[in-house]
Amino acid sequence: MLRTTCLLLAAATLAAAGGNEKGKAFLAENAGKEDVVTLASGLQYKVLKKGAGVHHPTADSSCSCHYHGTLIDGTVFDSSYDRGSPTDFAPNQVIKGWTEAMQLMVEGDQWEMTIPSDLAYGDGGSPPKIGGGDTLIFKMEILKINGNKVAAMRCNPASGDGCNEKEKKYIAKTKAKANLDLPKEIARLAKMKGAAMKPELSAWLERRLHILQHDSMKEL
Repeated sequence: MLRTTCLLLAAATLAAAGGNEKGKAFLAENAGKEDVVTLASGLQYKVLKKGAGVHHPTADSSCSCHYHGTLIDGTVFDSSYDRGSPTDFAPNQVIKGWTEAMQLMVEGDQWEMTIPSDLAYGDGGSPPKIGGGDTLIFKMEILKINGNKVAAMRCNPASGDGCNEKEKKYIAKTKAKANLDLPKEIARLAKMKGAAMKPELSAWLERRLHILQHDSMKEL
């Protein structure tokens, strides 16, 4: 059984990889399923349970979590649920797919994440169970945010519900742009993630991506 320490990898040590053919095919099929959201990074998720929390963890905030990880063929390689004990870690201490997802979740959220190889263990894999280029599936739940928090992203661009004034102005400005290439703008902002910037700028970057990736914005 893989232990949690196998997941606590610095992002710099992860090898970039396009993924193996089975993983690519699985991701393509999964993207078309109902309620599956595909982010600009390639991470896919489906909300299994919505939590009552109103905050996201910051990148360096320790969280108590439960998770269950499998390969696409159903092989279990690690599970805190099976061990009967949650594990504490911060978003910036784990694989890239988790780093991104955790900062979008709130306390009580339970997601099913389908993680491409380049957001997991890359070409090197994590022997003996995770091979090079493997796509991974996780059921993950944030039980408690133990450290710093930021206000949850609840903004609905279609209705304006949950949006603050800055977000409303950004939505109006974006919708007013003629010939906006939405996928290109999402990709541009996604490339900025991970760059050195002040926490408030990083938080605003995440909020813009959240707005642009909302289903209602795809009609622009």
